[in-house]
Amino acid sequence: MKTKRYLLFAALFVMNAPYALAQTKVQTGIESATSQITGLFDTCTKLMYAVCAILAIIGAFNVYNKWTSGDPDVTKSAAGWFGGMIFVGVAATVIRAAFL
Repeated sequence: MKTKRYLLFAALFVMNAPYALAQTKVQTGIESATSQITGLFDTCTKLMYAVCAILAIIGAFNVYNKWTSGDPDVTKSAAGWFGGMIFVGVAATVIRAAFL
């Protein structure tokens, strides 16, 4: 009776060994992917800050052109460009803070 029980436990152990090996490979893969993605966050946030700077320059030229031409809605245009620039900058900061 004890021999059957030992054989049963040995068979279960042998059958579960490949699953344990596969689990360690999956865990290693997930850890590798996590480190690669966190390495990309720095690059992405710097890219978003660069987009924010370009957006500020384009907005400044757009507002200046409206102002010199005498357009009455200069303040609305300036507020829109400034709001977009602030949104992109805050979004980059929040994404970095949330995922790192």
